[in-house]
Amino acid sequence: MDESAPDSGEVLARLEQHYDTGSGLYKLWASPHSVLAAVARGWGAARHPAQLHYAWDLEQALTLDEGIRRTTLEALRWLAIDELARPRIFDTGCGIGGAATQISMLRSEAEVEGMSNVARQVEIARKRAQVLGAGNAVFRCGDYLCTGLPQASFDGIYAIESFCYAPTAAKPALFAEMYRLLRPGRRLVIIDGCSRRDATSDAERRAIQDVLDGWTMPTPTPASQMAALARQAGFELLHCEDVTAHVLRSADRIAAIGARLLRPLAALARLPGMAVLLSPLGFASPAVAARFADACVSQRQVLRCGMGGYYVHVLQKPA
Repeated sequence: MDESAPDSGEVLARLEQHYDTGSGLYKLWASPHSVLAAVARGWGAARHPAQLHYAWDLEQALTLDEGIRRTTLEALRWLAIDELARPRIFDTGCGIGGAATQISMLRSEAEVEGMSNVARQVEIARKRAQVLGAGNAVFRCGDYLCTGLPQASFDGIYAIESFCYAPTAAKPALFAEMYRLLRPGRRLVIIDGCSRRDATSDAERRAIQDVLDGWTMPTPTPASQMAALARQAGFELLHCEDVTAHVLRSADRIAAIGARLLRPLAALARLPGMAVLLSPLGFASPAVAARFADACVSQRQVLRCGMGGYYVHVLQKPA
């Protein structure tokens, strides 16, 4: 990691602030009925997708919820674990547990374990799993660079928009840990944003910085470098695909929510007393909410102009 990059403690502090003060912002990423349920009843009691990632082929989905859940189904498909009677699956960087809970309910015979280093996320994930009756989903607070879990513990590992939170310099350790956790012959599936090219104008530089600041991320790693780092850790690269086209409509929807809803609410939250009133929606800190809204708007430009792309990497630990 370069000397100007924040250390892991600073990164964790930023993430904790982001999710402590702004976790409610993600309630708005769902179909209207799910948003209303999450706002009125809280994360635990709502059947909100609770998945903080792009929706897949949104133009073909019946609802936004369906598109969001479809991204997780793509990860599950690439894991190729259908033939296993009782697979053990690891969600690395599980967020608030939406994907892990979805998979655990689809595969009731599976054991699904999620890990996040943000305690607030793990708390939400556990409550949701309990209310939904997903007893085969377990959530731990820990560092995915050094999980402390036994070697060769899992039949499949997936990471949906979580590898992007590890700086490029930390990714060798991350790939090494995922390699250690996988059983021989099994797969690691990564669905995430990657860098395609550097910004070439002030507008592009502002757009990418909006995303990094508002979503609390380091600069993304190029897809080719991701593949090289995976091979260095011992993985075989089975598949690498640019799937940006599958999420562009989703990016448009996120940008619209940011511009038409989040930015006006962030401005409203700056008025006396309004931050407290809007806190269930994640506006306890208007500054955090404003940065988040800017990221939602600018991510569309990052994808549409080709600075960033959305990729699937399917990796296998040799048998």
